[in-house]
Amino acid sequence: MATQDKILTVSQIAKFFGVSQKTVWEWCKKGLLPAFKIGKDWKIRQSDLQKMIHQKIHSPKAQEKLF
Repeated sequence: MATQDKILTVSQIAKFFGVSQKTVWEWCKKGLLPAFKIGKDWKIRQSDLQKMIHQKIHSPKAQEKLF
């Protein structure tokens, strides 16, 4: 049986990144987060967020900053 992906709210994402909810809304609107809307509310799949973070950490630009 497949497990369902956890859906995160703007509030949860804001708390995770230590930013305001308004900042997360702006990120969603600009396409900086892999978000989708349900009604008026932005939602983010946990697996999509994890993939995005992994890609950012392992990007060539991130690697350059380490050295």
